[in-house]
Amino acid sequence: MKDIIYDDLDLVLKSWDDARFGKKNFNQDFGMNCLDRMFEIQPRSKQVFGYTESDHVSKERAATHGRLFATVFDSVFQMLGPDTEFIEEVLRQVGRRHRTMGIHPMFFPYMGKALLYALEQALDRKLTHRETLAWEEIYDAISSELVRHILSDV
Repeated sequence: MKDIIYDDLDLVLKSWDDARFGKKNFNQDFGMNCLDRMFEIQPRSKQVFGYTESDHVSKERAATHGRLFATVFDSVFQMLGPDTEFIEEVLRQVGRRHRTMGIHPMFFPYMGKALLYALEQALDRKLTHRETLAWEEIYDAISSELVRHILSDV
């Protein structure tokens, strides 16, 4: 896995905790904001969830996917740290799962943008420039590892 700068990780985890703590429906709201933004900036991503580009996404179904999104993000963020062996194994499994689900690596940059948007919605403020850079670095490390396993033959 790409080396992580721990000052970046600290900023990411702090803003993540600020966004989620004390929010009654954080997982659902964050996940739905993330998916809504993803579908807006990359309509072809709807196909991953069984929709066509022109389909209206039902709030009930999106809420279920949204909660799952937020839970996966939360789990991965909480596992990041100096012991990369464990997180690398988790990301290997998640990457393989994404491959079996037919998720194309082209969607990952859009998901990164959607993630930042949903985070700002949850924080009810814009991220600072430094926070944005930290999030981009951490997301790049995670998504690069996932993409590597999506594309691997093993």
